[in-house]
Amino acid sequence: MMPMSDVIVAGVGLHPWGKFPEKSWVEMGAEVALSAVADAGMEWTQVEAMVSGAMQWGGSTGMRSGNTISAALGETGVPIANINNACASGGSLMRAAYAMITSGMHDSVLVIGTDKSPKGYFPSVPVLADEPRPPIDMVRWQVGVPNPAYWALEMRKRMEAYGSTEEHLAQVKVKNSRHGSLNPYARYRKAFPLEQVLASPMVCDPLRLLEICATSDGAAAVVLVSERKARRLGVSPMVKVAACSLASGEFGDPTIRIPLLAAASDTAATAPLLSESRLAAQMAYEQAGLGPEDMDFVELPDNSSWHELQYLETMGFCDPGEAEKLLDAGETALGGRLPVCPSGGFSSFGEATMAQGVLQIVEVTWQLRGTAGARQVEGARKAITEVYGAQANNSACILTT
Repeated sequence: MMPMSDVIVAGVGLHPWGKFPEKSWVEMGAEVALSAVADAGMEWTQVEAMVSGAMQWGGSTGMRSGNTISAALGETGVPIANINNACASGGSLMRAAYAMITSGMHDSVLVIGTDKSPKGYFPSVPVLADEPRPPIDMVRWQVGVPNPAYWALEMRKRMEAYGSTEEHLAQVKVKNSRHGSLNPYARYRKAFPLEQVLASPMVCDPLRLLEICATSDGAAAVVLVSERKARRLGVSPMVKVAACSLASGEFGDPTIRIPLLAAASDTAATAPLLSESRLAAQMAYEQAGLGPEDMDFVELPDNSSWHELQYLETMGFCDPGEAEKLLDAGETALGGRLPVCPSGGFSSFGEATMAQGVLQIVEVTWQLRGTAGARQVEGARKAITEVYGAQANNSACILTT
């Protein structure tokens, strides 16, 4: 279906990532909301609709997170949608806002992701007494299968199939830490040498501590507008959302899904690994009328070093088993043919579940505006983002100038 209007990123706002015990998620969300609205040359009262991540940690009101932020800023009566799609929430927010504008329903939509993550994913409160059975997350935690265990299993499969090494995992961290050291909003701004990464503690063999992203507090916001609204606002340069997709997994996918404890065997698989991620990327390329060869850089979900290697293939940038060659050749670093995570990625920021997909959009917008400073990708005109969530959720966005 042809959109009734092109969608333009008019404004963005970003809160530094880290741990901020003195600051509530509402304060962080309100701060980035006002920053994004001001960046768009608008007033808070001019926002026509709002979509917000429905955060589940940090004392959040969850399903009414956006309403709580709106109340803090001054309620205006606009429609507010609160969405939780696990770690794919930020991309899901973008798709919802994108649809509101392409349909002609609204001329401006504010997207907010704000999160205060726990130190880890083991709950500090007991399971609710009225649960008929323990949630599957409780089952996997009790048998010692936290998130990195899934990623380590997939990396072991990769090492067996393609000869990938622990050094490749470490090189991903070295590259992303170098990018992150150039980003004033990143939580970790140290460029780690290879030796230090390889000397960091083993968490889930073969993944080491420095090769797994942390959990962080963070917030990001984006104002999307119709093209006619952008022209009235005098937005320049115009960063266009050329595509925004959302996909789920396909039957027969051999990926071991968080929080499940089984999957189709590789020999019995009838769908590709990370089928939802491959499908979301394909849908975005088709929608934008572009291909992976047209992208100037990519922001992908580097929850661990394994993810970056795998997603280069899943998103169509190389054939299976070829990602390590791109890494070894320096093509995925700033100055290379396809810079990957010039922001520093989740490796440098950490996961703030509701906000990380919106963070990617902020970074791409700055890059396409040419305002990314020391980490600027030379001549950037087109980029794709992808963020994935538990049990096969994925969203991809393509932005262009």
